Amino acid sequence: MLAVRAYCYNKHGLKLGQREARVWGRAANSLTAKIRDFLLNRKVFYPAEDGAEETVEKLVKWSPEYLYGYTSLILEAAQIAQKKGLNPRGVKAVICTAESILPAQKKFIAEVFGAPVLEEYGSTEFDVIAFECSRGHLHLVNPWLWVESKDETVLITDVVRESQSLVRYQLGDSIKITQSDCSELGSNLMIGELLGRTVEQFAYINPGQKFHAVIFGRALNAYMEKTGDCLRFTIIQVDYSEFNVYVSEPPILGIRDLELFLQSNLRNSLSLKDHVIVRVIIDDRRLDEGKHTYFIQNL
Repeated sequence: MLAVRAYCYNKHGLKLGQREARVWGRAANSLTAKIRDFLLNRKVFYPAEDGAEETVEKLVKWSPEYLYGYTSLILEAAQIAQKKGLNPRGVKAVICTAESILPAQKKFIAEVFGAPVLEEYGSTEFDVIAFECSRGHLHLVNPWLWVESKDETVLITDVVRESQSLVRYQLGDSIKITQSDCSELGSNLMIGELLGRTVEQFAYINPGQKFHAVIFGRALNAYMEKTGDCLRFTIIQVDYSEFNVYVSEPPILGIRDLELFLQSNLRNSLSLKDHVIVRVIIDDRRLDEGKHTYFIQNL
C-alpha cells in the first residue's frame, strides 16, 4: 500500500515523510497516534465548528509541503484562508480524497493554496486505487488489484493478499472505467467518472421517473463557473420533485437566483414536463458532520 502511495506521490514531486497537513476529523489523542504523526511528519487539522479560523491560521503558519484530506474540509479551509487574507506558501500539492470534487471547487482550492489539486480514489481495505495525473486523468495505479465496473458498480479483487480472500469485493461506489492513451501514471485504464455511492445515486420526479443525482453536481458546477461562487452543498430529496439544497454561504447573486437556475437546469437537461421545487437554504451546520455526502435520498 505504501509502495503505491509513494509511486503516485513521486510522480508529482512529493515524498512520503514531507511535511503533511492532514485535513481530517479531530486528531486522535492517544500516545500511539501522536507517535505515528510525529514519525510521519504530519499534523492533523480539523477546520470545522468553533475555532475553524484559528485552525486554518495554524495550518498556514505550519507551512506544509502538501495537504491531504476530505474535499469538504479542504474546501472549508480554502474559503477561510481567502476570507482572512492568508497567504499559504510552499504548498506543492493538495490531495483530495474520500469525497467527490467539482472542477469549480478544484480551481478555487488551487488558486488559494497556489498548488495543483489532485484527486485520489481509494478505500480503507485497499488504500489507493486510482490517482490523478498532471493531465487530469484518474488512473488505476495499484498493480495488485483487479478493478471491474459492472452495471456501473465497482468490484475489486486483490490478487496477492493471502490473509483475506477479497474477490469481486463490492465497495458500494458507482464508477465508469474508460481507456486512455495517457501513460503518465499507472495503467491506461482510468475512472472516467466517479458517480458516488450507489445507495444515494437516484433522485425521483415521480414513482416512475428517476434520474442520476450526478446531474445536481453538474448543475452546481455550471452555476459556480458562471457566477464565481465556490459553495459547499448537500441536496436532500424530501418528496417527489422536491429538493432542499443546503449551501455553506449565500450565493453572490442571491438565493432566488440559484433556485431558478437549478430548476431551469433540471427541466432542460432532463426534458421535464413536471414542475420541480428547489429550495436553497443557508445552513453550514449540515455540512460539518463527518464524511460529506452531496446527495441524500430521503423519500
